[in-house]
Amino acid sequence: MSAPASLLRAADAPATRQDVSRLFARAAFGATAADLDRWAGQPYEAAVDHLLNVPALDSRAPAPDDAERLVLENDVVEDLAGLYNGVRHAGQWWVERMRTTQYPLEERMVLFWHDHFATAYLDPYPDVRLLVLQNQTMRRHALGNFQSMVADMTVDPAMLYWLNGNENAVGKPNENFARELFELFTLGVVPQRYTEQDIREAARALTGWAAEGATKRVTFNANRHDTGTKTVLGTTFGNLGNQEYLKVIDIALAQDVAPKFLAYKLVLNFGYFPATGDTFQDPDPLIDKVAATLRGSNWNVKDAMRTLLLSEEFRAADPAKQLVRQPIDIVASACKAIGVSARSANVSTLLERMGQLPFDPPNVGGWPVQKEWLSPVTTLARYDWGVTAFNLTTLPTGILGSGVGAQLPPSNDLDAWARQFGLAGLSANTRAVIRDYVAAKAGAPENEKRAGVLILLVSSPDWMVI
Repeated sequence: MSAPASLLRAADAPATRQDVSRLFARAAFGATAADLDRWAGQPYEAAVDHLLNVPALDSRAPAPDDAERLVLENDVVEDLAGLYNGVRHAGQWWVERMRTTQYPLEERMVLFWHDHFATAYLDPYPDVRLLVLQNQTMRRHALGNFQSMVADMTVDPAMLYWLNGNENAVGKPNENFARELFELFTLGVVPQRYTEQDIREAARALTGWAAEGATKRVTFNANRHDTGTKTVLGTTFGNLGNQEYLKVIDIALAQDVAPKFLAYKLVLNFGYFPATGDTFQDPDPLIDKVAATLRGSNWNVKDAMRTLLLSEEFRAADPAKQLVRQPIDIVASACKAIGVSARSANVSTLLERMGQLPFDPPNVGGWPVQKEWLSPVTTLARYDWGVTAFNLTTLPTGILGSGVGAQLPPSNDLDAWARQFGLAGLSANTRAVIRDYVAAKAGAPENEKRAGVLILLVSSPDWMVI
């Protein structure tokens, strides 16, 4: 159901502070105070295009953290303990990049793709190096062409290990990747348009690929490829050798359900929980709009995101169309708001407790979504994250990198707290809770009161549900 007409505004209408706050919170790890000032009153479309204006990765000067990324890519960790510690270190590197990037929507998309193509570390492979390489592949395609991205992910070395592509050979096909290619990456299951036979045939077409040697270079071995005729989703084709994986992807993405499935995932992760998962029997209007853009643009993700972010459904202040933040987003956004580095072991520890450590999704289906993040366990962990965040602000400048030691607002200036955290304002309930806390702590040191306000704010519905 569409949002009530009274809640809708034309895409070119001036952006309110609430518009800016919601847009940046969902698509850019939060607004800064400068973002609120810059874009409020400007055409909403201009703010959206500002976030979408991301130059091609290969055309840009190296990011400040590229040297560390290259080290991580070349760090082959041999033992399980080292692998685990390496994953934690890589996660801190990535969350810090989310905090500091010049192109936050790009990094927010990389987080989305990491969940969509969920791949975790294993002993011995995929290791940290392969996961960071995959992370860079996702960054290269973040707002690019989805079909090209699926092609690269199909022969990605981390993915070949994660979903047993290395074991897929003529005479003994492994169906793991073929199944997830349809179920999780391109077609979904509501409605399910593929059969077990389609999975078996696709697995045969995907035989022959492997990541080998010390560098895990991906190669195609024709002797391991099934050269027989295959029929996938009603299309029959003969031997195409190392081009058959592209044929399978072409066939999958030609299905009418494919753009609707990806549109559903985009709306779910950036907009709201659709009232239905059945995109044909009970369609959601925003899913239909985004799907039409994907199909009409030949799978251009930037165009699809522009449709989503400019839509009335996304922009409307409708309580039924809100987004529950995921832990990585919460942590990156809070670090950005208070100007502290994410390069801390405590950051990894708290992300683990909240259930979302980068490079370690629980399974191939990825992490929970939306309301599934709201539980007593994660709520307590979010409270503890507030304690950790405040402690990071008290460290001497430079101990964890630039930007540490940000000055927090006075404990009783709630408008300043909202502004620093990129919020247009605080709800009446949150304001009352914080004011009661400050009043109860009237005789306490100011720093203690500031700590309490920060903890309450990052645990509040205002910060969690956007």
